[in-house]
Amino acid sequence: MCGIVGVCDRMEPQRARHLLSRLLATMEARGPDGAGQYIQDNLAMGMRRLAVIDVEGGGQPLLSRDGQVVAFQNGEIYNHADLRRELERSGVRFTSSSDTEVLAHGYDHWGIEGLLAKLDGMYALAILDRRTRRLHLARDRFGEKPLFYSQVGERFAYSSNTTALALLPWVNLDIDPGSVDRYLALHYVPGRRTMFKGIHRLLPGERLTLSLDTCAVSLETYYRPALTPIAPVTSLDLLARIESAVASRLVADVPVGVFLSGGIDSSIVAAVAAKHHPAIDTFSMGFKDARCDESVHAQTVARAVGASHHHFTFDETAFHELLPTVVEALDEPNGDQALLPTYWLCREAKRHVTVVLSGEGADELFAGYDYYGGMLPRRSWRFRVQEWIGGRAVAAPLQRLCQNIQPVTPSGFPLVMDAAGRQRILGGHMPESDPWEDSFRCMLARADSSLQRATLADILTWLPDDLLVKLDRMAMANSLEGRAPFLSPTLAETALRLPDSQRMTATRSKVALREVAALLLPPEIVQRRKQGFVLPMRRWLQQWFARVDDCRSYFELSRIPAFDAAAAASLVERELAAPRPNERLLFALVMLAEWHHSFVRRLRA
Repeated sequence: MCGIVGVCDRMEPQRARHLLSRLLATMEARGPDGAGQYIQDNLAMGMRRLAVIDVEGGGQPLLSRDGQVVAFQNGEIYNHADLRRELERSGVRFTSSSDTEVLAHGYDHWGIEGLLAKLDGMYALAILDRRTRRLHLARDRFGEKPLFYSQVGERFAYSSNTTALALLPWVNLDIDPGSVDRYLALHYVPGRRTMFKGIHRLLPGERLTLSLDTCAVSLETYYRPALTPIAPVTSLDLLARIESAVASRLVADVPVGVFLSGGIDSSIVAAVAAKHHPAIDTFSMGFKDARCDESVHAQTVARAVGASHHHFTFDETAFHELLPTVVEALDEPNGDQALLPTYWLCREAKRHVTVVLSGEGADELFAGYDYYGGMLPRRSWRFRVQEWIGGRAVAAPLQRLCQNIQPVTPSGFPLVMDAAGRQRILGGHMPESDPWEDSFRCMLARADSSLQRATLADILTWLPDDLLVKLDRMAMANSLEGRAPFLSPTLAETALRLPDSQRMTATRSKVALREVAALLLPPEIVQRRKQGFVLPMRRWLQQWFARVDDCRSYFELSRIPAFDAAAAASLVERELAAPRPNERLLFALVMLAEWHHSFVRRLRA
């Protein structure tokens, strides 16, 4: 686990080394255990390392046998031992036990497409082929690890964060109004865009090739989720795939633990992990408000599986103290209410372990959210609207991400703000078309059913651009590696291709996963309804705004074009006075304002 960065530009070697050091300093928490650099002609590559595999000998870069392939990565390759044995049978000799060396030899042996097809891992890769003078970047299939890039003329740069790219004077840091619109709709920025006009995201399952001679860039999708044919799976077969995924993600040369919420996803992970590591450390977060607290269920699971359990309580003091810290750890604003408790949990877990397993992905893959129920045939009216065409009502499916007639996404997930509300805050701004959203809709059209389409919509947006951002940024801010076993490619595709009846019925969510849970966990855990991660935010937000001297001045976000501070302040005042305020909206606005203020301070530093 680490952070990677690279710049393609004409520079003297000494200047390149100095620049790399400045850029790498922005990601020291991602890699506190060391740094590596490689400079050749007009390309400077670097990394910061969190040592997890081959602690002593795994420093990067790692090279192929003839030194013509140079490999850096952020992440872990879970099947590196199998790939190593395959390469050794072909005559390859290794000099380390590092999974990154497998990437160098694997590229040399199979090429970039062949290598990526074989990988099971979470990764952002940077592989230089000195013979062809091409740089290859790639991001893992579901977006567990981040990778950003920027290009202006014959200058190109990539990084694990936007903060490093923002230090380059040629990168356009103007804030994109279209990204702000999507943030106000979703509380995160989806797809290829970031908050900055000059910085883009490499998408999950995508690779980029850069010619060092011409600076020409090409993008190619190397992975799309397999949706057909639909294939039922027995509980024992599914359990075997889960056990394989968890076991592979327990491999490390440092201590490993599990985040345990008390829901069935993390409980399954903990139960399987405890078979391999008796008395494994588990970590849960609770709240003083009993309506929000699941910790008693986490403790029940920990006792049942024989884990060494650590429980923490998050309160309003932690909320106010941690919010600025969390904002500093984010590349761009994110309004997920679980960010702060997740940061706290990562900080405490780091006192005991360096790697932690988590349940991310299970709800999207196995259909765990209540709003998916609207996509079942008998209840599909809940999340469809009626259009009048030729004098008759016609059902209109949810086609667009943020611009449907009903304020929900194609998965049925409610928007933070509808289009009219966003226009009021953004001075009437209308977002322009986004090529990424066109490809997003094309992907959804491949789905076999409405339920599969809804879950796929979240897998392409909510999962990589919110949930996995939260896990990666909060864990890495504390030099902790987070791993998500449910995102094993084999397991994920098994889940996506299940018949609807094995995913959700009118009365049960995650049907197949609950049947597996029944083989591992106490009945009271298996039979619980999904509680969701809900915080007592109303009181905390009221306290937050009570400390704001002038709400209108607080929302003077000068770097955001057309942002109407008066409209935002008026909206906040109305919501705070309402019997049931929109807590998602209030928190999203706080995180946007705090991120903006932090960004402006960094620009002036």
